[in-house]
Amino acid sequence: MYNEGMKQVKFYTKLNCSACDTAYQMLVIVALDIPLEIDILDITHPHNGLEAAYAELIPVIAVTDLKQELVWPFSLDDIKAYLSH
Repeated sequence: MYNEGMKQVKFYTKLNCSACDTAYQMLVIVALDIPLEIDILDITHPHNGLEAAYAELIPVIAVTDLKQELVWPFSLDDIKAYLSH
């Protein structure tokens, strides 16, 4: 459920991805300061058709309002800067 004032974030990931695990942990840390609604999308799920587009890029963070996505590698500061736009 969307709450006004929260940023809606899509987090593109897949199982057994250590970079994805690290990125998600960073995203959760950022969410302590910036209210986020995180939609986790497994790119390997057969019904979403995302694997071809994101296989070499994940983990990826995307905010609906922004045209640019944040593609790995990124830092905690990179996430904060990206979400502050």
